[in-house]
Amino acid sequence: MSELLTTLHETLAALAAADPELRRFGAARHRYELLPVLDPATAAHLPDELRAYATQIAGGCVGPYYGLLPLADVRPILAVPGVSAFTRALPIAHLGCGYAAVIPLDGDARDQVWIDARALGVVAPMYGSFTAYVIDWIDRLATARWPEGFVPPGKCALAAALAGYLAMHEQRLGVEPGRLTGDALAEVLALLGPGAIQIANEGPLFAPDAPVEPCVTCARLLANLGVGLEVVRQHDTSPAIR
Repeated sequence: MSELLTTLHETLAALAAADPELRRFGAARHRYELLPVLDPATAAHLPDELRAYATQIAGGCVGPYYGLLPLADVRPILAVPGVSAFTRALPIAHLGCGYAAVIPLDGDARDQVWIDARALGVVAPMYGSFTAYVIDWIDRLATARWPEGFVPPGKCALAAALAGYLAMHEQRLGVEPGRLTGDALAEVLALLGPGAIQIANEGPLFAPDAPVEPCVTCARLLANLGVGLEVVRQHDTSPAIR
């Protein structure tokens, strides 16, 4: 972590200065803010690389996806039954749609970063280490690229909801399924006002059915349709682990 730690403060400041309107994915949630560093005793429960980050850079907030959870408060969660690579993991971030980034605490996957999208049956490795997780995020922001989605297109509930919404209007307009395009499509999508969509949590981080932000895959779907993220209902989801 030494190379990362020596440059991270300056890098984060530069990223924040380049995004004053908080337009990058997740920025409106973490706002490029740094929680106070943790003392070694408070950070003792964290894996080595994450502990170095928490005691020398920040105790959470700014970071990949919707930012790091408050690292003083995170506690292990049990893995999905049948996942043999580990049995316990530490959640570190919300990826959107209720999915968690976790660091396995045992087994062959120990100290890697995995996605826990258990509602979709997607529990898989993302990065080989916490350092790789942070560096890839910084590189993608610096080169104006989306974060990696890790969830196959069409798997999330938002895609199915939008498909149903468009099918309803196709029937209303007498358009063949899948043939709503151009100005007619734009007009139908424009009917989706602010807060028209609510995504309910099905993951391991928040209370059941709590409203959550969209994952990268869903956010890219909306962007490809020319729909702004404001159509997803705004909320103040607590980062408390359940």
